[in-house]
Formats: sequence, structure tokens, C-alpha cells
Amino acid sequence: GEAPRRGAAVRRRATRTPRRSGGRGVALAFAGVATAAALRGGRQAPRRPRVCARVAAPPRGASARADAVSPSGGEVGEAEAAGALERAAARSALQMELLELAAATARGQTGDEEVRRRCCRLVARLESANPTLEPARSALLEGDWRLVFATEDPTRCSPFFWALRQQMRGVEDPNPLSRLMFGGDDLLENTLAFTDGVPIKTVGLATQRLRHGELVNQVVVGVFPTGESKMTTTCRYEADGADAGVLRVIVEKTQVLGASLAASVLDQLSFPSGQLLGDNAEVAMRVSYLDERLRVVRDVARDEACFVF
Repeated sequence: GEAPRRGAAVRRRATRTPRRSGGRGVALAFAGVATAAALRGGRQAPRRPRVCARVAAPPRGASARADAVSPSGGEVGEAEAAGALERAAARSALQMELLELAAATARGQTGDEEVRRRCCRLVARLESANPTLEPARSALLEGDWRLVFATEDPTRCSPFFWALRQQMRGVEDPNPLSRLMFGGDDLLENTLAFTDGVPIKTVGLATQRLRHGELVNQVVVGVFPTGESKMTTTCRYEADGADAGVLRVIVEKTQVLGASLAASVLDQLSFPSGQLLGDNAEVAMRVSYLDERLRVVRDVARDEACFVF
């Protein structure tokens, strides 16, 4: 018969060897999320100590690819694409440093003041490099987010407290002793400072779920000996018409969910916080940074406080 073409046998043999896949993805998970520390006594670590803000890791290079598309939707030139890759790498380095410091300081609640200031500087640098032009209108908002850093007690990430502060603004503390202890005249702030210092209180996992205009904020709080419960606040949200970086968040209800005996009774109760707060139930949440991995938000009424998810 006709002789086989040269190299055919080699190709047949080569097909018997399975091809190996290209590269393997590197998981960008940072271990060691610690819980917030009480002013007196340590707080227990959360049950899920992972430090990733998102539950699912983003595709590799997704931020760089997003930067490498022109506003008109077409591909940009090589120089611009290289610049986009460089900016994405710089943001990734900032995120890694922030997450490591956040884990080492229990979400910013322990450690010396200089370390916390360093975390705040890293947040500010990320905000100045925000790759999402209209974060309040972006589909990237939707998903399950985990709190990894806060400039105040982690429970304050709940919009309920933002609305409560609006409601209680200007109400003075009538107790001269608490004014002296906490160095202020504001009744709510002095009350919160007192509860933050309770040594038998622990704060665990704090999350936000954003889906189809609904925001569910949940914080695990433990008080000895009653056990843990989940303070859950349900809100509606929509992009502000005048500012594409701000969400209008309307608090609707607050519940205490949990497995302890007391909490099982409270599970059946729903606090109509939206009705009781009235006009103050609506708060403004600025989304100052957003990508596939991290989200930074600030209370517009108290811009100095920030929360990183």
C-alpha cells in the first residue's frame, strides 16, 4: 500500500498523551479574619475566619480587562492596555496589604493607632483609584459581601444604626457621669460607647447581601450567657438620581435571629424600624470603591466612618 506520510506516526503517538492544562489559578484567599475586640477583654474569633470580601473569587485579570475597554466599548491600544494592567496590579497590591492588616487587627478593632491610620490611608488610596465609574449603578454591587475592616465597631455597618443616629441627632445625655466617662454630650454615642465596652459581648461575622434592590445586613453578636444571635436588618436600596456613587437605602425592619432559647422567642418578632424611624429611615450610602473583590462604603452623614467588604 501507499507509505504513510512523513510524521503521521509521530502525530498518532502524540495524540495518546493527554494534554496538560495551562496554568493553575492562584486562590487569593487571606486566612485569619479576627473579630472585633471589646474595650475590656478579648472577643472570640468568628467561626469562618476567611478574609476574602467576596464569597466567590473573581476571574483572574477581570479588573484589568475592564480597564482595557474604551468608554465607547472598543478595545484600546497596546499602551493603554499596558497601563490598565499596571493600574490593576497596583490596586491588587493595595488590597492585599489592607486585607493582611485588617486580619492582623481584628477588622481594625485592635492594634496600635498607627496601624489603624495606615489602614485608613490604604483605603483612601483605593478610593482614589476606583475603577468603577458609576458604582451605585453597577451590577458588581449584587452578591454576598463580608465585612473585613471598619473604622468603628463592626455592628455599625448596619444601616439601622445610621438611621438611628439621624433620629437621635441633637439628643443630649442627661447623665453627668456618662458625659464625663465618654467625653461627649450625645446620648446615643455615649450609650453605644458603653455597650461596646461590655467585656462579655462578642461580635462575629458581619455580612451584607445585595439582591434586586434588597439589602440584608446581618451581624453575629454574642452575650454571655445567652449565646449568639444574628442582628438582621432588611432594607431597600436604589441608586441616587443625582449622584451615581450614592445609594438611597431605606431601613424596613430589624430582627434578632438565633439558636439560643431567648433568641428563639425573638425570632418570631420583627421590629418595624422603618415605621418608627419615619423620615430618618432613609440614609445615604456612598460606594467609594467597587470592583469584583472589594467594596468600600461610607455613611454620607458621617463621612469619616468607612466599612470595607
